[in-house]
Amino acid sequence: MKLELEIDGQMIEAEFVFADNAAQLTLGGETHAAQVSEPEPGLFTVIINNRVYRCALEKTPSGAAEVIVNCKRISVAVRDKKHLRGQAGEGAGASGRVSLTSPMPGKVVRVLLNAGDEVAAHQGVLVVEAMKMQNEVQSPKAGKVAEIKVAEGQTVNTGEVLAVIE
Repeated sequence: MKLELEIDGQMIEAEFVFADNAAQLTLGGETHAAQVSEPEPGLFTVIINNRVYRCALEKTPSGAAEVIVNCKRISVAVRDKKHLRGQAGEGAGASGRVSLTSPMPGKVVRVLLNAGDEVAAHQGVLVVEAMKMQNEVQSPKAGKVAEIKVAEGQTVNTGEVLAVIE
């Protein structure tokens, strides 16, 4: 999957493949292989070039994501470029209702906002998990959550409408 990463304010394009606890990340033409395990929810052990990294995912009060790698906090935003292409023209300046769809088949593991809640552009609304990787589904614009169409634990398909923002 092609991703757009914002790490501590720097934009990076990457390609990510994950299967059977092995990950492959390509950045700037250079490929990195890693072994990934999740000993407990939200805590990951990543081994790259025989170095071990202890990683935890956290949300800030503003809704942004942070990764803590070996006790160092790093702000991170991840966007699936394929999913973003399907939302062309639906950015922060868009008007009207916007449907948030699942970027992949998986299971809804967290609903972060409820119908009626205010939402900022790029704020997380739901989290979908596939192959032990959690993907935050973010609002492409500021507005109000009109509907949440799924519940935690529900299985969803690619392109299925998860929520509606107005």
